Amino acid sequence: MKLIRTFEITADEFYDYLEAQLLEEISKTTKKNVKKSVIKSGYSYENKDARSKIMIDQYVRGQIYQSTVKSATSFVRVCYETQETKEGLKISFEQFMSGEEKLPQKNVLYRTWHNWITFGRMSHVLYDMRDDIIKIRNGEKLQKSSIQPETHKRLKKFLTKKFEEQDHQ
Repeated sequence: MKLIRTFEITADEFYDYLEAQLLEEISKTTKKNVKKSVIKSGYSYENKDARSKIMIDQYVRGQIYQSTVKSATSFVRVCYETQETKEGLKISFEQFMSGEEKLPQKNVLYRTWHNWITFGRMSHVLYDMRDDIIKIRNGEKLQKSSIQPETHKRLKKFLTKKFEEQDHQ
């Protein structure tokens, strides 16, 4: 599925944001501090928690970023192509998930529902990126994403203890 939006941001702002997000993700998943110079076509890293491998397929700052996430059962390809226009930065956001090639075989209600959900998620991603970039431009701090319960150590420990107590009763 492909989504095209034009925002009043620059290519430098977009790619600075994208690179910062990638460096944070790489650092978090690999426990290694890497430099911006690793973000290039052909770079890959593993996310052991998600049991997946992430590969940067294409990267030309100011033009394109494409990556593929592969797991044992599926893959997702994401691509951002950008072009500066008079109105702002035109972003073409394309996403392909394994299994979508079978979508035409599904009934019309399922296809409509799937496309509507996917379109909504993709739209949120782009608008959230734009909003974050504008916050950065205005000197505001970005809020960290909420911690997932299964990755919050204290909560995980507490829940494990509660389940163990229930098992012993």
